[in-house]
Amino acid sequence: MSRHKILFYSPSITPRLRYASTQLISMLPGAEVVFSSEREEALSASIPVINYSPSGMPGALNIIPNGLLEEEGVREIDVKPLKIESGNVLFRSKGSDDTGFDIFAASFYMLSRYEEYMPHRKDIHGRFPWKNSMVSRFGLTGEPLVDQWAGILRKALVKKYNAVTFPEREFRFIPTIDLDVPWAYKNRGIWRTLGGFARSAVTGSIEEMKMRYRVLFRGADDPFDTYAIITDLHRKCGVAPVFFFSAGGYGTYDKSVSPFNSEYRGLVRELSDEFGWGIHPSYRSHGDQEQLKREADVLAGITGRYPVRSRHHYLRFSFPGSCRMLEGAGIREDYTLGWAEMTGFRAGTCTPFRFYDIGREEALNLELYPFQVMDGTLCDYMKLDPEQATAHVSELVAKVRRVGGTLVTLWHNESFSETGRWKNWKNVYLELIREATR
Repeated sequence: MSRHKILFYSPSITPRLRYASTQLISMLPGAEVVFSSEREEALSASIPVINYSPSGMPGALNIIPNGLLEEEGVREIDVKPLKIESGNVLFRSKGSDDTGFDIFAASFYMLSRYEEYMPHRKDIHGRFPWKNSMVSRFGLTGEPLVDQWAGILRKALVKKYNAVTFPEREFRFIPTIDLDVPWAYKNRGIWRTLGGFARSAVTGSIEEMKMRYRVLFRGADDPFDTYAIITDLHRKCGVAPVFFFSAGGYGTYDKSVSPFNSEYRGLVRELSDEFGWGIHPSYRSHGDQEQLKREADVLAGITGRYPVRSRHHYLRFSFPGSCRMLEGAGIREDYTLGWAEMTGFRAGTCTPFRFYDIGREEALNLELYPFQVMDGTLCDYMKLDPEQATAHVSELVAKVRRVGGTLVTLWHNESFSETGRWKNWKNVYLELIREATR
């Protein structure tokens, strides 16, 4: 693949500008950016030049800044997307330039999660609600805006510099599986087991009581023990899933088994030996770095390796606190960025990107892998039946494929069980994986 150096000129190279331009230009295969604040150097350059300044530059790709990348901290911004010829954009240019909007400020606004730093009402689990987001208000939830803007930048550069070409980006697929509840009935301890029988009796769930009895005393398969199904399916399709394991034990919102249970430890070792894996920080670890570190150390004791990936239970994730906590705990990749209530693109992208800490005005090493769809979102929040869910997921896969992005899906072992509300949902995943691996 041929490589193209691009000189990025601006009178002031701020941390925000360096971050936003590097992230966006990295979406152009083969592109490499170098920075200069010397106008004469840009004027005499023999390589493509992006002129990010109010003053036009002959022969360069000119983009007029709106000022956001020269600021520090956050302020109230009235962000209203506009539809122009090239697509939906933010921060329309006040003047004539080559893209029609400040493509770098727009990308920074989305990737930094600027709006999530602003005062907002959190949901009952302390999360930023989808309905509060700009993309929800303007009907852009299902659009990978930043990836589309990278395509606009690519076309503008190719148009300006005829000798420059960039190959198409390659679509990637990362299926991930959370083990919130490793087994429906097994390995829960005497008191949780007795409590389960009592609950079934009080609610009149006779069939559940019978199933619990058959699993515990007659050797029947536990319905949530779907690991052979999951692993065989992915092996046949030639794609490796990433599993996220809990090590936080039992609590009000944490329903996993004890991380010291021998069968659970064996399961974790078996899956982590063959596939990618990470920690599934417990509900109560949110905002508690010491608890997160304890759980990570427990998993390190089981696997012999310290976890470097994470996805928070209940998707409890806030900016900048969660990212700082993860970086401090030695996590290098996080897969929590998405909504519980809706599918789509929370950061406006389907490309992994580095976290930018607005509070400190610096980019950290933590890489964020946004996911686009979760099984529980389709079933529990959107109330789709399996047929509707299959069609919806197919559209999402097509959108990610169209921009050459990274499709990250979030499923649970229990949704392969074909029991209860998950009846016929295995087929949804089968169709998803067919679409993603064709």
